[in-house]
Amino acid sequence: MIDLHSRAATFAQEMQDTIAGVLPGEFQIVSVAHGGRYVVRPAGDEPAHQRVPLFVDGEQLATLGVQVYLGLDSSGKYLKAWRSKIAVHSTLDRTPLVRQEFDAAVSESAPLSHWHVHADRGSLSHLLGRAHAVRADVVRKPHDMSSLHFPVGGERFRPCMEDVLEFLVREFGIDHNSGWETAVRAGRAKWRRMQFRSTVRDLQDEAAEVLRGHGWTVEAPSGDREEGPGVLYRW
Repeated sequence: MIDLHSRAATFAQEMQDTIAGVLPGEFQIVSVAHGGRYVVRPAGDEPAHQRVPLFVDGEQLATLGVQVYLGLDSSGKYLKAWRSKIAVHSTLDRTPLVRQEFDAAVSESAPLSHWHVHADRGSLSHLLGRAHAVRADVVRKPHDMSSLHFPVGGERFRPCMEDVLEFLVREFGIDHNSGWETAVRAGRAKWRRMQFRSTVRDLQDEAAEVLRGHGWTVEAPSGDREEGPGVLYRW
């Protein structure tokens, strides 16, 4: 059994280092006990204050909210992110601009990992409005684009926080520190290695087959191996 308290604290420090390597401004990432697990997020007494400031030409125009809910996986051996939320808010109103969410326990009616986009487009509302007329059980909010869940790779292949940070720098023009790309690439590489290891544990036969094809000698252990639940099929 791993020490969840210390692992969550380490995760918080790593998040702090990555974000601070990309974004200017004052903020602190903390690890807080939450229902038998831990949530890693910016410090603050209220949710509206638990965000990282985002600047354009020195003026704060937006904030970045990040929450990662950590626990142990079913084996009790590995740290697992059970839920995460990343949101960009304008300083002009409370409504987010975009949200990326992941929930390992989400129902089949929504993708495990998805984007919400808070925006309007007439032609999309027209399509959804026509669909609502005949499929109101599916299209419940035809004039609210943010109600759509855009799938992005499921539990193992979803975007990481570093992808969002680079998106903010390259697409939003957010102020950034010198050498920000180094911080993003290091964090992304660490994330993808962890996800790859998890995928190998889920799909051991496939991993062994690939290694054998590259000249490795791999022998299966005795006993049955369970395939990770839903890894291949959940959207």
